[in-house]
Amino acid sequence: MELEILTSKRGTRVIRATQLHRALGLNDSHYQANVKQWLKDVYEFTDGIRRPEGLKDYARSQKTKGQLFQEYYLQVELGKLIALSTRSKVKQALANKLSKEQTVYPDQVTLSTTETLALLEETKAMARISCQQAAEKRHAAHFASRRGSQDYWQHFRCEQVVKTTMASLRDKLSAKKIKTTTGQQLRDLLLRLDPLETIRIGIVDHYAAKGNSMPYAQQMGELAKSFAQELHLEVVDDRRGDLLFAPAVDAQIISKMQRA
Repeated sequence: MELEILTSKRGTRVIRATQLHRALGLNDSHYQANVKQWLKDVYEFTDGIRRPEGLKDYARSQKTKGQLFQEYYLQVELGKLIALSTRSKVKQALANKLSKEQTVYPDQVTLSTTETLALLEETKAMARISCQQAAEKRHAAHFASRRGSQDYWQHFRCEQVVKTTMASLRDKLSAKKIKTTTGQQLRDLLLRLDPLETIRIGIVDHYAAKGNSMPYAQQMGELAKSFAQELHLEVVDDRRGDLLFAPAVDAQIISKMQRA
């Protein structure tokens, strides 16, 4: 049986416990007992030896609450570790499949020197508002293609990308005695409060749009913001031709990042 890799609302790649159980060739009648044991066992995760944590490594499906087969969504790494802990004859094949998924779309950032330099250039490019807007459009398109619609996009973006609200930003600006107007958008408010946050957000959008998991994209965004701080970057509105303070970036990278 094929294992379907899903993307949770938090942007993490997950598999269904019921599918994993059947793919391992385990008896359906043992499902509830096996899942209960899986979530109690201790595994060697990339961040240490521990038990699985709810809402981090797994989550219970609300749709099957109270049903005979209670569904759980398991993070890909947990699924791999569970498979290896069983006596199934196909555990190695399933673990390899999940391991490849982790390699292609990792949740943790580990960059080579080349990848670090590439992120550095992308960070400088993202100091341009045109690149930020294009990244947002690419991410929205990717989100819609994965889910079949734009439903939940604004809520998802607020929780997983921007991590703030218009009301919160207005309150913070008000506390600093900085006036705002009703026509301003979220990016406008961030540019007045913390301009480098727009670079972080742009990089998160950029990597999420390429199919990376949200945890990975979020970490890349944080790294990009730290680079921007070290480089003392300034965000410029290049849509109006304001390039006087724009950092020098390879023209091919700019063209790539401006593609919506």
